[in-house]
Amino acid sequence: MSRVHRFLGVAAVAVLLGFPSAAHAAQKPKQPATLEQRLDALLRKGPVRRSEMGVAVTRLGDPAPLVTLNPGKPLILASTTKLFTSAAALDRLGPDYKFRTRLYRDAEIGEDGVLPGHLVITGGGDPGLSGRWYEDDPLAVFQPWAVSLARKGVRVVRDGLLLDVSFFDDAQLHPDWPSEQEQRWYQAPVSALSYNDNIVLVRASGGLRPGSPALLGFDPLGPPLLNLISNVITASRRTSVGVRRGAGSHTVVAAGRVGKNRTWVGDVTVPDPPLYFAAALSQVLRESGIRIDAPPTVKTEPSSVPLPFANRVLLHTHETPLLSALAVCNKRSQSFFAEQILKTLGAEKRGRGTWENGHAEVAAFLRSLGLDSSRYELTDGSGRARSNRASAGAYVDFLTALATRWERFETFKATLAVAAEPDGTLRHRLLGSATAGKVWAKTGNVAGVVTLCGFVQAQSGQMYAFSILLNGGCQEGRGHAYQDRFLNELATFG
Repeated sequence: MSRVHRFLGVAAVAVLLGFPSAAHAAQKPKQPATLEQRLDALLRKGPVRRSEMGVAVTRLGDPAPLVTLNPGKPLILASTTKLFTSAAALDRLGPDYKFRTRLYRDAEIGEDGVLPGHLVITGGGDPGLSGRWYEDDPLAVFQPWAVSLARKGVRVVRDGLLLDVSFFDDAQLHPDWPSEQEQRWYQAPVSALSYNDNIVLVRASGGLRPGSPALLGFDPLGPPLLNLISNVITASRRTSVGVRRGAGSHTVVAAGRVGKNRTWVGDVTVPDPPLYFAAALSQVLRESGIRIDAPPTVKTEPSSVPLPFANRVLLHTHETPLLSALAVCNKRSQSFFAEQILKTLGAEKRGRGTWENGHAEVAAFLRSLGLDSSRYELTDGSGRARSNRASAGAYVDFLTALATRWERFETFKATLAVAAEPDGTLRHRLLGSATAGKVWAKTGNVAGVVTLCGFVQAQSGQMYAFSILLNGGCQEGRGHAYQDRFLNELATFG
């Protein structure tokens, strides 16, 4: 038998006996990479330098982290800061807590309907006095107030509105916020009496003919002390308008062009939240037949005698549930809500609404979970300040403590944005079958910073906590794409 025939015979016997041939063995597929190997591969391909990334993932119930990158390096948190604020508020205030705004009279109402004194409004930090829950009609929130006052016989308020904002301190803007962004809706000032997220819309409509001045105005109404200068003209087609209010300024300047028969709408923050509140409430009261005979007065200092005074009688109370506010804060990433919540926490638990008092309560909450509060550098409630920092490892420890040692975790989890669901910041992200409806998280973004922290349930049913902190000039689109790839791997193979 020739050498070739002997080789073929051996190969045939090998096939018949089930032994793989050399050619078949060479084509044997590689074993699938482990989850850790898949995630480690992604950690080597980040959108920024590895030194500017912090990543930590842990299986809930497993004391050791699954994968980490720079787990101990403090990085800018951006809006993921809101989870510390909102979780502490839920824990310390309780799920049944309600923001309360109260209306009092400080004199007897005459038979003619004249209140010979003030209508006193005491602010309780409510962030929800807007059209958010009133079919986007920002004045509708005050309609029940007017009805309640009319039923109690009020027709005229001789001394005007007394706005008691002493629940919070006088600091409306955090010192670490960038002053050049003061006009932006996401950096609105805070006050115990706030209205419409403390922003006003600027509406520009085209005039009769190209080249003519556009028609401009505030919506829902012109805030007191705020001036509007228009440099907007009517164009034949193209619309391009910008609006600006400088830091500390009471003048809004709009410039550009708006197409004929078209309307442009932009927004700008207001510099005097209590007076904006008073202007809106006064308008609704007047339209309801209640006359206000004097300008509003703002009371900023706490009273030495607690309310109600002997001569103050409660007329009406407006309430907003804490859980509704937490959902807006976390799902929509509304920074104004976060700051109002933090200062309310400080006011309720430590006597005055300050950033310091709010963070003292957050620190106490962290310690109650068995965490070292010094690992979390928190300065505001929303993450607008770049001074809010923590490491990815510390953040995952926080998330793990919430999920495994906190009785209110399920209630809190329902306030987070959910992948592919329409009411949050993840509505257009993580839409695949492995992640849709399976990621509960908080997004974060300030200039050059893209963060995402939360929980994912893998297809196996295993729950994971994760923190992905991208600093170092990360572009938003690249950061989101990287985070989504990472979570898709975790959800698919976890």
